[in-house]
Amino acid sequence: MKKAFCLLFALLIAVSAAFAAGCAGSGLPAPDTTGEDESTVTAAPEDTSLPDGLPETDFGGRTFRIITSEVSAKDVFTEDHMTTDTLHDAVLTRNLNVEDRFKIKLDVTVDSYAAVTNRVSRAVKSGSDEYDLCFAHMVNGATLAQNNYVLPFEKLPYVDLSKPWWDADVGNGFSIRNNLMMLNGDISPTSFSMTSCLYFNKSIFDKNDLEYPYRLVREGKWTFDRLIEYTKDISQDMDGDGKISRDSDADIFGLTSYFLNVPYSFYYAAGGMLITKDENDVPYFEPQVERDTAIYAKIYETIITNKANFETEEAYELNVIKIFVDGRAMFYDANLDHSAQFMRDMDNDYGILPEPKFDESQQNYQSFVNGAISMICVPASVKAENREFVSIIIEALASEAYNVVTPALSETYLKRKMTRDAESADMIDIIVRHRVFDMAYVNMWEGVGSYVRDLLRQKSENGVASKLKSYTKQTQKKISNIVKAFDDSLKD
Repeated sequence: MKKAFCLLFALLIAVSAAFAAGCAGSGLPAPDTTGEDESTVTAAPEDTSLPDGLPETDFGGRTFRIITSEVSAKDVFTEDHMTTDTLHDAVLTRNLNVEDRFKIKLDVTVDSYAAVTNRVSRAVKSGSDEYDLCFAHMVNGATLAQNNYVLPFEKLPYVDLSKPWWDADVGNGFSIRNNLMMLNGDISPTSFSMTSCLYFNKSIFDKNDLEYPYRLVREGKWTFDRLIEYTKDISQDMDGDGKISRDSDADIFGLTSYFLNVPYSFYYAAGGMLITKDENDVPYFEPQVERDTAIYAKIYETIITNKANFETEEAYELNVIKIFVDGRAMFYDANLDHSAQFMRDMDNDYGILPEPKFDESQQNYQSFVNGAISMICVPASVKAENREFVSIIIEALASEAYNVVTPALSETYLKRKMTRDAESADMIDIIVRHRVFDMAYVNMWEGVGSYVRDLLRQKSENGVASKLKSYTKQTQKKISNIVKAFDDSLKD
């Protein structure tokens, strides 16, 4: 998926930049093409769609049954007519194209996160073939996989993981013996927006006579040391009550952040990874104490030493956002989707950045993917004789999303004010280029996968070594059980 986004973003950015160079500040409409050479005006655009190589099969009106959570419903559920929503209409077009091509009917059930998991589990345990495809919360999908309630994609012959509509980074994080039991890609367009980023308040930068960090990002110099430098003296008690408080309407923060986001986004951005894999693609846990201690030191300095707003209560999550929208924070750690959800009416101008690297020697900027995204899974109750049908439709939905939905999604995010400047659009290209998935995060959420979160909540400055050591035995046992479950899934 990221390949498609990067290509489309680069194209749209180039077009936007060229237009801005000629018309910026002029208030002029788009150029009038009257009188141009007719062949130029009427020439058909090049077809850049990528064929999927699927057999052209008529399934005679067969129903393809999908279950999805409310949060990811937009990935597949639509009204039966076009609307004014670009993403909805693109998904509807995708669905209609697949239905028409293979003479099928999509039937979509929408329920809560927990209900989706429970429904699939019950269906598998009872042997009831009720669903062909499930869009599951990433953490819940991992639970289904551990219990062998979903099929390995190796058993679905027409799902081709080498194609660009499947996110290769998912395999890097979740595969075992080159086997995957949940996937992500263009088939789930909303998952793109759950990628971590940093927003910055341009007004605060301007007041402090600071250059926006875009150049640092492009030169590979956007690091935690620079973030620490930016935020060092920003947090201030502006109302004179002797404290810097989230409850104040005046106090300023260098960073506003939430405990279920920033510990993970910062850790993975700095090159952290808890689970490693051997030459046979089998995961193992071997704590990297020296590396993680260095990473945590920078995270601690950014958040605790520099007096960031670090919200540790779920009830106050919206207050984290409000602080930034009200212009009272220099930086805000969040997901890409927060721009469209919360910032359209923000008075202060803002920009978007990737999370910083550990240091300049780190090869890539890395972006954490929030666990709330949906992964697709195929219930283990799908019988062997139906797997060819199921795999054809899954691959068709993914490839058609790549060709139809992804371009519309890119257009929506770039032209409907997810960004307010061309530089931020360029940054999004960088943000989605290297998304990170870690087995520890989804399989050991209340264990080693959240150790940075737990240390920050305790304001512990030097607890990395002891914390990692305390998790070693249970993590190794957990991985052993996961590998066994994956191996069992490959048996006939």
